[in-house]
Amino acid sequence: MHITQAPLAYQATVGIVVAFLLYLILFLTGYIHFDVSSLLTFYAFSVYTVSLAAVLGGVLLGMFIATRTLSTQGFTPFEVSMLRLRDDIHNLNKELKSIKEYIRNLEDENSK
Repeated sequence: MHITQAPLAYQATVGIVVAFLLYLILFLTGYIHFDVSSLLTFYAFSVYTVSLAAVLGGVLLGMFIATRTLSTQGFTPFEVSMLRLRDDIHNLNKELKSIKEYIRNLEDENSK
């Protein structure tokens, strides 16, 4: 997927975040100087941004936890097939061990 195939809102969000981080780095390294009102605005914007990210992250995490705990279904069909495959492999390992043991017993009888 190329960046041009991403939705415009996603591209704009990534652009704003990158611009904000670049602005923050330039401020912290001392290339950009602020007066008191600009610094207060910058601080308020920073608190707003972090709060918004925290709330959105909490909502998404809550949705994930709620869907996992409230789902009445057991396993998905893919998970069921993987569990069957695991059982099949376990059974094949048992059969293989029994075949190896049988071959060893035959070799022991032939060597006597």
